[in-house]
Amino acid sequence: MKRITALLLALALCLALTACGGPDRQPAIDAYNEVTENYNKFVDIGNAHIEEFTDEDIEVLNACAEALTQYGEQLESDEELTQEQLDEMVAMFEEFNGIILEFLAELEA
Repeated sequence: MKRITALLLALALCLALTACGGPDRQPAIDAYNEVTENYNKFVDIGNAHIEEFTDEDIEVLNACAEALTQYGEQLESDEELTQEQLDEMVAMFEEFNGIILEFLAELEA
């Protein structure tokens, strides 16, 4: 009887650990994919209108692209990330996506 109880407790513990599994990366991955898609669209259109960008615009976009690359590398790595880190990534991706969409709107106007 003790062995059965111990076995059931061990099984319950394994199931509990499997269910936890850590923070969900999928929202960050989805936000990353959306912003990279819009960034690639922006680059295609922006290259034809490069003269319309100020040096400040280019600096901001380069800084955003560097941050995007770093976050993308973190998402692709086996590095354990906290929910707070993932939430920060999503917020950064959404902010960067907003900037890109503004530039796209200006270029398409």
